[in-house]
Amino acid sequence: MPVEDPSATDPSPAPSRRPGIIAAGLRRLADLWATPGVGRAGICSPLVGVVAGLGAVAFLISLQFMYAHVLGGLMHFSMPPTLEGEARAVSYPWPWWMVVLLPTLGGLFSGWLVFTFAPEAEGHGTDAMIRAFHKGGGMIRTRVPFIKAVASIVTIGTGGSAGQEGPIAQIGAGFGSYLGRVLRLPASERRLLVLAGAAGGVGAIFRAPLGGALFAGEVLYSSTAFEAAALLPCLASAIVAYSTFALFITPRPVFAMPPLTFQGLADLPMYVGLTLLCAAVGWGYTRSFYGLRDRFFHPMPIPRKLKPALGGLMLGLLALAFPQVMAGGYGWVQWGAIGEPPELAVGGGSPFVPNMSAGLLLAAALAKIVATGFTISSGGSGGVFGPSMFIGGMLGGAYGQLLHSLGFADSIDPSAFVLVGMGGFFAGVSKTPLTSIVMVSEMTGSYSLLVPLMLACGLNVALSRRWTMYEEQVGSPVDSPAHQGDFVVDVLSRLKVGEAGVRATGIETLPAALPFDRLVRKVAASSEGLFPVLDAEGRMTGVFTLHDLRLALLGSDAWGPLVVADDLATRPVSAVTVHDDLHTALRRMTELNTDEIPVVDPADRTRLVGLLSRKALTAAYTSLIESLRAGPSSSGSPAGPTKPGEGG
Repeated sequence: MPVEDPSATDPSPAPSRRPGIIAAGLRRLADLWATPGVGRAGICSPLVGVVAGLGAVAFLISLQFMYAHVLGGLMHFSMPPTLEGEARAVSYPWPWWMVVLLPTLGGLFSGWLVFTFAPEAEGHGTDAMIRAFHKGGGMIRTRVPFIKAVASIVTIGTGGSAGQEGPIAQIGAGFGSYLGRVLRLPASERRLLVLAGAAGGVGAIFRAPLGGALFAGEVLYSSTAFEAAALLPCLASAIVAYSTFALFITPRPVFAMPPLTFQGLADLPMYVGLTLLCAAVGWGYTRSFYGLRDRFFHPMPIPRKLKPALGGLMLGLLALAFPQVMAGGYGWVQWGAIGEPPELAVGGGSPFVPNMSAGLLLAAALAKIVATGFTISSGGSGGVFGPSMFIGGMLGGAYGQLLHSLGFADSIDPSAFVLVGMGGFFAGVSKTPLTSIVMVSEMTGSYSLLVPLMLACGLNVALSRRWTMYEEQVGSPVDSPAHQGDFVVDVLSRLKVGEAGVRATGIETLPAALPFDRLVRKVAASSEGLFPVLDAEGRMTGVFTLHDLRLALLGSDAWGPLVVADDLATRPVSAVTVHDDLHTALRRMTELNTDEIPVVDPADRTRLVGLLSRKALTAAYTSLIESLRAGPSSSGSPAGPTKPGEGG
């Protein structure tokens, strides 16, 4: 879906020179900061971080308002608190018709808002950010972050099963795109600002600045690739966003955990079993999510803006049996799977004792899969990070309780499996192992289970290579339209025309004064496709191709006797010298629209040396690629392309 509107192509229609002056100043400042991969995007990323941090604050406060006055006030639903909320007793929603009505109304409003004003804000917003990077040149319509934020707040605040990362990523990414357009930055730098904005927003709202910075660069690819050029801008944005967020909201971890330890090699088989469970459920999660969208909601013959309301209705009916699936659900993971910490324990309960049984935890995880499909696959607005953490945490809690009931893993606290389950599950469905390791550690304030997390995240990504929650991911930078040509240009720039094999024999040159009728006969008897035209002194005055001749033959009966070869020649001559690189040769060959290009003397560009063919250029490129893959030769000398005249 397009992410650009007409205003995006010319962000400053007014004849003001201020954006150009600012951009020039940023360019000079960026030149002083000569770190590779950091230019004006690195200079601008702290400003993007400020806006992303403020956006995270506004989003979270608005969501808490909805929880208190809509879910709490109208539905009488008090969810278990996390460290970001106030301690209060859990109360289940009633009356039943309000449980069904509120998500339906939330879906109705969200669908109307999104499909009326910004259809690209449909679904989970991370995919839209990824699409803007790969295919949209970093362009995101200015209205999209606002529409996405409001629609997501209403969706989640009325009980919809969705997460916060999608909308908050679009808020930051949208401002990054806007700033890039205002400053008239090129697409490459605008893309980096989009990632910096997403990193700042995600890092702030989840209290995980390093995780947010890694998320923006890692989520772009379905392999273990990473957008290295974005790392420093994303780090700068995440640092500033998190610090801005901390000015308004105490930046405590989202989850509280008891003291956890890793006992060594004997513990690893237990975590391998959890990883296998997460991989299996992750496969079902992705298939259910996109199956509901493609086979149920999309074919449904009703207006698109009404489908989120239907999804909300179905969610409400499911919530009658499993109210835990409503909203984000972090509190249920804390209360049900981990247990309340001392500062949140109410009613004299013991801290860190799970309040839900293994069977209920497993049922809630499976119900959350269906609920998330109802909410987002129908076209509702929200992210998939939160539901993924819920599912992984509940699976880990159920798995840990089951092992303890069977007499296994008595030395491992069940909360350890909750933490590892969250990281391992999200890593598998999102293909972000580094992000999952760091973000879960930051969200729980515990790095004590780093080794099990590494195992679960790495193994689950290896097991789940064939599915992902983010459809817009590509395999690697080579597959990204954002990097199209980067690698070819880099290789071609290392080769000179003289190394590719310039053909100096068999060239069909034509005198400039050759009459048209004789020219036609000579061309007809030739197998060449490009014909240099030389004057009486042997200087090249131009070239023409068979296509040029075919155009000249139209109507030649009338003016043919008046035309000579020089009249067909194309000027100025698009040629190269033996010292030009092959990237220049390929570009000029494309301009000439032919498979060959003249090679001229560097000292006298009117003197023809020979012709360079596209076939010879491709052969030189292939030779260098193969030599680079082979590495140094056995003799210790670096491998390289074979030059013309060298044996091989």
